[in-house]
Amino acid sequence: MRPAERVTLEDVARAAGVSRATASRVVRGDAGVTEKKTRAVQAAVAALGYIPNSAARALVSRRTGTIAVVIPEPDQMIFSDPFLTRTVQEISRYLDAADIQLVMVFGDHAGHGRRAAKYLRNGSVDGAIVISHHRFSGQVEAIMSAQLPVVFIGRPAAQNSPTAWVDLDNVSGGRLAAERLLERGVRRPAIITGPLDMVAADDRLKGFREVLGSSGIDPVLLEGAFTAESGRAAGEALAPRIESGEIDGVFASSDLMALAALKVWRERGLRVPDDVRLVSCDNTAEAAAADPPLTSVVNPTDVLGRAATDMLRSIMDDTWDGQPVLVPARLELRQSC
Repeated sequence: MRPAERVTLEDVARAAGVSRATASRVVRGDAGVTEKKTRAVQAAVAALGYIPNSAARALVSRRTGTIAVVIPEPDQMIFSDPFLTRTVQEISRYLDAADIQLVMVFGDHAGHGRRAAKYLRNGSVDGAIVISHHRFSGQVEAIMSAQLPVVFIGRPAAQNSPTAWVDLDNVSGGRLAAERLLERGVRRPAIITGPLDMVAADDRLKGFREVLGSSGIDPVLLEGAFTAESGRAAGEALAPRIESGEIDGVFASSDLMALAALKVWRERGLRVPDDVRLVSCDNTAEAAAADPPLTSVVNPTDVLGRAATDMLRSIMDDTWDGQPVLVPARLELRQSC
């Protein structure tokens, strides 16, 4: 056979000495074919270099072999936030092992999710994993309207929220941060939150306040955006209050914000942990390599990525047990607190 010619299923069937239907069943992995015929077809596939026609296979299986990862965030955040990039890398790794293609879908800047939903409805993907969604009016509802299997990394808080989600126990994470600060003698704490239209940021604040409230402490609150820019702004706002002794400990709700605030304080001559104790969240490699290394709530991208991928595939295969996954929080202790 000339190299330029595409090997067909008929060629495989002829070489294996079986019918086209039998060759097709073996290629699809169907049961009901004898071991002898299966070996013959597999040998013919290998010898001829047969590659199944993915379009034809999709028509039969009603699967495209493609999963979308939807991130309804501004472009600059997607490529600068280590939590987002590493979560996507983990999902890609698990999908690659299953020979499933990943495509990235970005939300519209208005945050409504309509453009992403339109793409999901066009039949190009079998399902979607949504990361870093907000409580914008209609965002979750728009994505769910695509009528596809969808899993959220981060608990959604829309009306009649879907239960297909995977999340860190962020309330517990906030509690652990507060408990550590109290253990280290902090009595005048502040918190740099994430955007409070996100459940994760709100939950971390809730757990933090809960523990401090039981000690009669009301923390100073600065709302950030899970970005370095917002961490720097919060760090600058807190610096004079740290210098005066008004603030003696800070919980920054992401490593990215904590590292930016730390840089500001170092420029002002403030020392961590001597002048202010610092706890962060995400436990990235950058947090471990900081000076000083940051005590941080572990936000395990590998666990979240695998759990979301497994959940989505089980929904697609009709084997999901209907239960969300809440990952326990733990604190990695280092020199900053």
